[in-house]
Amino acid sequence: MSSFGELQRAGMTLLAGLLLLAPLVAAQQEPATGAPDTGWVCGLVVDEVLSFVAEAEVTLAPEPEPGAPEPEPIARKTADAHGAFCVENLPAGFYRLRVQKPPWPMQPPRTVEVRAGLINHLTPPLELELEPGEPRISFPNSFDGMPVGQARGVVERLLKQGDAASLQELARRLLPKRGVRLDIDPLIKGLDPKPLLEELVRQLESGYLPPLKTARYVFLVGQLSDSRTRDPVVRLLLRKLRDSRPLPSSPYAPPGGGSTAYVSDEAIQALTRLTGKDFNWKYGKPPAQNSRAIEAANTWWRQEIERQDSRRRP
Repeated sequence: MSSFGELQRAGMTLLAGLLLLAPLVAAQQEPATGAPDTGWVCGLVVDEVLSFVAEAEVTLAPEPEPGAPEPEPIARKTADAHGAFCVENLPAGFYRLRVQKPPWPMQPPRTVEVRAGLINHLTPPLELELEPGEPRISFPNSFDGMPVGQARGVVERLLKQGDAASLQELARRLLPKRGVRLDIDPLIKGLDPKPLLEELVRQLESGYLPPLKTARYVFLVGQLSDSRTRDPVVRLLLRKLRDSRPLPSSPYAPPGGGSTAYVSDEAIQALTRLTGKDFNWKYGKPPAQNSRAIEAANTWWRQEIERQDSRRRP
C-alpha cells in the first residue's frame, strides 16, 4: 500500500496542476481572445496516479455524423512541461479530443464542446491509462489511492453488505493504478475475504480483463486463498499459467522495480505461495518456453487429486 508521504506528494502534484490552470477556470465564462465566432479548449494531462504528463500530443477533430468516417484532426497541440495545454480559435461546435504519448496506448476519444467567445476548461483532467476502457477506477476512488484507514473502512462496509453489486464494487476498487502488487493484509485482517475471493475468481473465469488487470486479480487470488478455497484457486492458477500476454510497461515505475513480464509469471508466483513449489519456472519467459514447468505443475495437481480421493475412500 502506498505510504502517506507518497499520497501526499500525489495530492500536491495535482494541486499544483490545478493552480497552474486556475486562471483558465476563472476565465471559463469570459470571452476568449481571437475571432468572435471561435472559442478555446484548455485542459491538463495526467497519468493514472495524477502526476503531470509533459509534452503529450493533443488532437481535435470535428465530431463525425452517425455512420460517417472520423474526420482528420483540424488542430494539434503539445502539452507543456506541466501537462497543461490550450487549443485556441476553434470554430464553435463539438469535437473529438484525443491525447497520446508513448508508451501509453491510444486513449478513447473525449467529446468536447467549443462555444463562441468562451474558454472550455476540461474537468476532470485527461488521464492516460496503461489499459484504457472498462472496467476502470479513478485514482482517488481506488484502494491504491486511499489512505489505509479509509480503504479499510470501505472494505468492511462492502463486505458487510455482501450482495453482488457490493462485491463487484469492491473488486473494481482493487483494479491496479500502481502496478500488480497491493498490500492487501491491512485491508482484510480479521475479516472473512472469501466472498471477495469468489468474486475475483468469477471475474477471472467469466469476464475479459486486459493483462495488467488480470495480473492484479491473480496476485490477489493468491494472497486471499486458504485451505477452504485452495482447490478452485489452484485450478484457476493452472489455467493462468498459459496466459502469454505481456504486462504493459509502466512509465512511472522505478527502474529495476522487478515487475513481471507476463500474466503467467504472476500466476506461478501465486501458485508457488500456495504450494511451496516453483516447478523450475523461468521468469520473464512466455508460457511456450515454460511448457515443462506447466506440465510439472499439472502432474503435481493430478497426483494431489488422486491422494485426496484415496483418503476419502473407506
